[in-house]
Amino acid sequence: MSWGLALHGGAGDIDKSVDPAPYTKALSECLDRGVAVLTGKSKPSFSPHEHLNPAMQAVIETVIALEDCPLFNAGRGSVLNELGKFEMDAQVMDNRGHCGACTGLTSIRNPVLAAERIMTKSKHAFITSPGAEQFAIREGLRTESFDYFLTEAQVKQLEIARKSVNQESIDYDMTEEEEAAIDAAIAEQPGSVDNGLTGTVGAVAKDAAGNYAFAISTGGLTNKMQGRVGDTPILGAGGYVNDMAAVCATGVGELFLYHNVCGQVCAAMEYGGMSLQEASRLKIGKLPAEAGGVIGVDSDGRVVFEFSSVGVMRAMAESSGRRGVALWEEWEEKNF
Repeated sequence: MSWGLALHGGAGDIDKSVDPAPYTKALSECLDRGVAVLTGKSKPSFSPHEHLNPAMQAVIETVIALEDCPLFNAGRGSVLNELGKFEMDAQVMDNRGHCGACTGLTSIRNPVLAAERIMTKSKHAFITSPGAEQFAIREGLRTESFDYFLTEAQVKQLEIARKSVNQESIDYDMTEEEEAAIDAAIAEQPGSVDNGLTGTVGAVAKDAAGNYAFAISTGGLTNKMQGRVGDTPILGAGGYVNDMAAVCATGVGELFLYHNVCGQVCAAMEYGGMSLQEASRLKIGKLPAEAGGVIGVDSDGRVVFEFSSVGVMRAMAESSGRRGVALWEEWEEKNF
């Protein structure tokens, strides 16, 4: 049977002057790790629960790779809240009635694994911190110090956000002056990257046995209020799965929460007879301009991207041979 996998690294007003090379390289590497697990060519880097199907293992592996890359706003690349602290959220779900979500993690290296453990090792579906943090630690998940997550670029972006009338910052929606300040901060710290400029990371997959799954993770918004929760850990908003598709979102979290975007896309397919492309286009078309977008995979293993923002950092691969990596509308790599 067919399979498909797609991932995203965030949406926004991505300046065309941005050098795409570091991003396309990272996205491609994360895609390769997920595809290798999905197709059985390699084992996941974590110890999966015996009931995790290949689709779920693949999306978790993909998101782990994204969380470990400081280019993206999740895990190591997470942004700082109003108190200069990290609060990370994650969620996983499959089409077999399993889901897990967590919010407010501060030291767990891979929040997506905390969501997976909540799904497989607890009696619950959603745990907030400090309970989620304590549970993850009891489960033996790797923790990191504050300094592991911190970069000068994150600090600089928080300073800019605080000075901009307490403005929250998401994605690439920044003035030239702000971007220049962050670039300068990055230049002062060799090896660092422009953390905090993207919203979330996520992955969707369908495996050859017909299983669907998604995984999603985020550091949230720069300068967000302590305790703020966006769409990422909320079922139906940040992602959803049924027996027809897996869908996850990136963009302005409050809008995706209010419109229950991913749940609505799946409902339009199940009850309205729409294709994944039609349902995604309908729902994103009803959101304000620049709201963000969704990625999804359907029963044919066909990957769909639908977004209203200037760009979405994304990558995909299908059993049909289609493969691509892109930041903007144009694909940087094609194998169709």
